[in-house]
Amino acid sequence: MATYKHLSIAREVLDNTRRKKGKPHFVTREDRRGHGLKLNAYFATAEGQAKKQVGSSANSPFVLKLKYEGTLSFSNLSIHGLDFISQEGKELCVVFATEAGLVKFADHLAKLGVMDDVLSQRQILEAIAGVEAWSAEDRKSWALKNIGLPDTPTFKLDVELWPIQVAYHPIRNNLTTAFEAWLVAERIKKLDSINLDSLLMYRVEVTLEQAQLLLNQRDVRLVDLIPATGISVQQLNRDINELPLNIPSPPENAARVCILDSGINGNHPLLKPAMAESASFVDEEGEADEAGHGTAVAGVALYGDVEGCNNSNYWRPEFWLFNGKVMKKCPRTGNAVYDELTLEVSLTKAVEHFVALGCKIFNLSLGNSNAPYDGAHVRGLAYILDVLSRRFDILFVVSTGNFRGSENPPLPVNSWRDEYPEYLVAPQSAIIDPAPAMTVLTVGSISRHNATFDSQKHPEIYQLSPASENQPSPFTRHGPSVKGAIKPELVAAGGNFASPMRQANAQWTPHMRGLGVLTLNHQWRGNTVFKEISGTSLAAPYITHLAGRLLNEYPAASANMLRALLVNQAYLPDEVTSSFSEEFREGYKTAKATRNRDVARDVAGYGVVSETDLFRSTDSVVVLMAEEAIESEGCQFFELPLPNDYLRSARGTRELTITLAYSPVVRTTRIEYLATQIYYRLVVGSSLEEVQKHFNQEMKKKTAILKEAKHSSRDIPEQMRNHGTVQSSRWTFKQGKPGEKWFVVVARVDKDWSPSAAEKESYSLVVTVADRDNEQAQLYTQIQQRIAEQAVVREQERAKQAAARLKSRG
Repeated sequence: MATYKHLSIAREVLDNTRRKKGKPHFVTREDRRGHGLKLNAYFATAEGQAKKQVGSSANSPFVLKLKYEGTLSFSNLSIHGLDFISQEGKELCVVFATEAGLVKFADHLAKLGVMDDVLSQRQILEAIAGVEAWSAEDRKSWALKNIGLPDTPTFKLDVELWPIQVAYHPIRNNLTTAFEAWLVAERIKKLDSINLDSLLMYRVEVTLEQAQLLLNQRDVRLVDLIPATGISVQQLNRDINELPLNIPSPPENAARVCILDSGINGNHPLLKPAMAESASFVDEEGEADEAGHGTAVAGVALYGDVEGCNNSNYWRPEFWLFNGKVMKKCPRTGNAVYDELTLEVSLTKAVEHFVALGCKIFNLSLGNSNAPYDGAHVRGLAYILDVLSRRFDILFVVSTGNFRGSENPPLPVNSWRDEYPEYLVAPQSAIIDPAPAMTVLTVGSISRHNATFDSQKHPEIYQLSPASENQPSPFTRHGPSVKGAIKPELVAAGGNFASPMRQANAQWTPHMRGLGVLTLNHQWRGNTVFKEISGTSLAAPYITHLAGRLLNEYPAASANMLRALLVNQAYLPDEVTSSFSEEFREGYKTAKATRNRDVARDVAGYGVVSETDLFRSTDSVVVLMAEEAIESEGCQFFELPLPNDYLRSARGTRELTITLAYSPVVRTTRIEYLATQIYYRLVVGSSLEEVQKHFNQEMKKKTAILKEAKHSSRDIPEQMRNHGTVQSSRWTFKQGKPGEKWFVVVARVDKDWSPSAAEKESYSLVVTVADRDNEQAQLYTQIQQRIAEQAVVREQERAKQAAARLKSRG
């Protein structure tokens, strides 16, 4: 079958101002006097509690949380003596107040309903429904609430301060100076710190008494356990002499992919031809992989399906591997673990180092099991990755993390096998940091094998795995991320495990040999070239492998384009959906906490990437690409170059897949998190002008907003996909209508606090047009011709507009 480079499409000359939503809802109180008295009682209690807490200095503000209803104007809170600092819930925000501010706020509450004429921004006071102090319980992370403080004499904690102003602003500098002096005064040992615009964090060593001090410190936003990870590996036998000699190196200009992990043993015979530069960011260890995890990850990243390569004994590296060591070997377990002192700083340094060497794709198969996503703020490494991906236009591929069971509460209660797969969507098995990051590709795991080595040898029922081929791995974690954004976006083979059937009380000791992913052994001398691992850590580098090959094919592609291309070719396996009973799926969709969500999407996202049409187009499947930028409140139009043969009325299955990706500014102090939202709609109309007026602000009163076209034949509704920074839907239809015009409309909306509202935001758009049932399809040639025709019309329109401008000038 002939294959071709994917085609580029361009947007239409016409741009629009996006329709804006209606006015915000402001709460009004019938009994304002009574409301003011009630709030004053709440405030008196909260004020007393806030004043009992300590600060870094005499100037440390008091911290209150306001519950509100409807719309609350954060920027005008200062009129009432309060300074907005963070939104912590849908209708919950945190404010600072000085002594004078507390007095002013109490005075204004007393005047509500009595002296309304002298109160400016009275609506703010009416919106407030409750006032409380930011308490020690509020400062506890998920890990502290669910795991508790360590029972050792001293232990390490991560302490997040309120990120006032931006990094190195004079007010921020005063805060860090005062806090560090307070640490010294309290004899709390500082181990490390990181200072970013929306994240100010210290790593400290404390006693139990000192930990309690931190939980009652006014400048502290959150106290957390330090990151925790632990990955076990098993080795397989293979004679090195059976490998082919003289494995070729990649071309000099091939893509550059960086593995940020426990190091890579680059002298492994299967890695050596592709190894580029190595650097360690772990002080006490060199660049070598002592734990074995990084080498295992690198093997999958470089070769993809190592098992398939091994079966054929065919090895051909297609891109260069760079080794960034950010994890070390635990002396107690031998597993790969974080450097507990400097992870955030060392990771940032590593990324900056390898970006300078030309790396555009980074694999991070690591996760903090102490930080499952709770549906609120994105924190820690996730925020750092979001900042770095936008700053450097790079793609991070991360794993969801592995769920190893919960003891409090017990999960599964009795048996992995009997309670699979329902436990996969329990709160305890949510994705862990950095998987909630919004501009990375997060990867979960599905199973490939279901018979252990022992089961293959024993005729009786010996060990049984919960999952079969293409079902979710028993250890994969679930989304969503911020505001319901689809996470993970993708899944790949990461292994399986089996429960023993004839051992009492052994259901919590799963067996994995024979069920994992084949990859490379860091201690490869003799007959130990390969090893086997089960874990989402091995699913992520498979996607990294595909991304590296894509970058070879399209070297100018942005990180957004790589994300869009990969997700655009993803399909949700039927086995994932059927893993859950129909009754469970319906209950999940109607439950209050997960209303209108699809359990299969929360576990597997958009699904498994099909390589068939990922890299090249054919006569029956054509991929269209666009790299664009859109202004604030803008609206842009793409007329899809669909030929009449594709839109024929004769029956035959056709697919249209549309994917958009962008990388906005993020803020940890906002529940919204994303400063900008870009989204798309598929619409059908007789002309561009007809479609345009439905999205025009000036014509809002005359026209109704168009619903997304063909919504009954679409797999993912816009309400579900819109929350992510990579958004995809697939339309499947049997009959078309020749002469119809199909448009993709891209729109942008900014939050009122967005720092990038004055700038254009870049995005990537990918459309796959598939007509696989048509054996005579000439789709590529026909679409190429339509693109050329559209370009002529577009140039004519530009000339017409230029002439009109000249005429208007006189």
